[in-house]
Amino acid sequence: MSSARVELSSTSVAVGPVIIKKEETSTAITTPDGEENQPQIEVIPCKVCGDKSSGVHYGVITCEGCKGFFRRSQSSVTNYQCPRQKNCTVDRVNRNRCQYCRLKKCMELGMSRDAVKFGRMSKKQREKVEDEVRLHKQMQEATGMPYMYSEYSPPSQQSSYAASGYETGLYPHYAPGAYTHAVAAAPISYPSHSYGVAQQGTVPASSGGFPSPQLSAAAEEDTAAKIVAAFETTHTQMRNMNPNPAIVDVNRFASLDFQNRIGIWRQFAGDLTTVIQAIIEFAKMIDVFMRLGQEEQIHLLKGGVFELAIVELSSRYSPETQTLSMDNIVLPLHNLSITDQIEVRFVQELHQCLHDLAICQLTSSEVALLCAVLLLEPASTEQATCERLRSVLAQSLAARVGNDAQRVWDTLPRLKQTAHLHLILLGQLRAQFPAETEAGLPALYKELFSIDP
Repeated sequence: MSSARVELSSTSVAVGPVIIKKEETSTAITTPDGEENQPQIEVIPCKVCGDKSSGVHYGVITCEGCKGFFRRSQSSVTNYQCPRQKNCTVDRVNRNRCQYCRLKKCMELGMSRDAVKFGRMSKKQREKVEDEVRLHKQMQEATGMPYMYSEYSPPSQQSSYAASGYETGLYPHYAPGAYTHAVAAAPISYPSHSYGVAQQGTVPASSGGFPSPQLSAAAEEDTAAKIVAAFETTHTQMRNMNPNPAIVDVNRFASLDFQNRIGIWRQFAGDLTTVIQAIIEFAKMIDVFMRLGQEEQIHLLKGGVFELAIVELSSRYSPETQTLSMDNIVLPLHNLSITDQIEVRFVQELHQCLHDLAICQLTSSEVALLCAVLLLEPASTEQATCERLRSVLAQSLAARVGNDAQRVWDTLPRLKQTAHLHLILLGQLRAQFPAETEAGLPALYKELFSIDP
């Protein structure tokens, strides 16, 4: 098999096979007088999986597990293969499931056999790590939440969770009726991304020796309530615009010829833009989002607005009739006769996303929380704050939807895939019918999906 390659800036690094002989490089932060200060760096979770870090290993702050994994991958011939689409989640729970994606993430974060030790880094590099430690400590003081990971859950409890398959990541798995909603000072879960804090966890109803919560549920509910209120404010008017949309005659679109194909796309884009406008107004009412630079705000919207639109539209989808009620039409997705394979796949994926979310019967509050989690997902600046907020909102959503939580999380990869297919299909249509597709597409739609006039 051929070796997969991962692009790292200007350097192309082979994932496997690789033979390395150099020794690992790892260390902890040192104080100005030269004394090692190991606990200080543990404030920052492992950049790869979010577990408790133990120092700078191969140039990146990681845990012992990821340090050892990277060392092994570089000291022997490896030919890792991803059984999925090379985009597996790498967190404390799932890190051992796909070696390819774990190594890919290590390399993307900058882990290297040639990395120097912390004490030999440039002053600028050292200061960057120290600034990050200070940031985590400042956030700890501001939120009242502990950043230091102490002990895991009691061994007997922890092993039972693992055996039952309910260990938690950012999006937790819940055992029905077995847990209560609380914030654990000694977390049983860790965030799936590089900036994390002690998470609101799922703990047994009888805490049995767990530390008392550091942050009240009321404080987290207040944060969630603001998000929900913003969503209601921006979406109520939109939902009342046309309560009785016309039913589409499916036979009219049986062949989806040139005229009807372009017409349907224009109709879809126009109605979708109404949803998108409400999403943008919703985003502007989220404090963390507005603290980002304008360029990143646009980047986040472009990257996630289609997924958010699907979540919003799921409340207008009927699993029984398999129809989607847009602002002006009711479109029966299951009866459309399509010959183009990309269109077929897009409609199938869109239908499945809408169906999977619709059967969860999410309330407007739950839709609001899910939209906020998706919106902030790829943030780079203000990353620590965004990750903390996403975690709080994800936990709040999970508590609301109960047994359907895992069903919701399982829909997220399909949402991304559907959004990607939408871009491919839009580009294909534009290439085939440039004048026709451009003429009727809303300006906002063209801007967000990179369709230049």
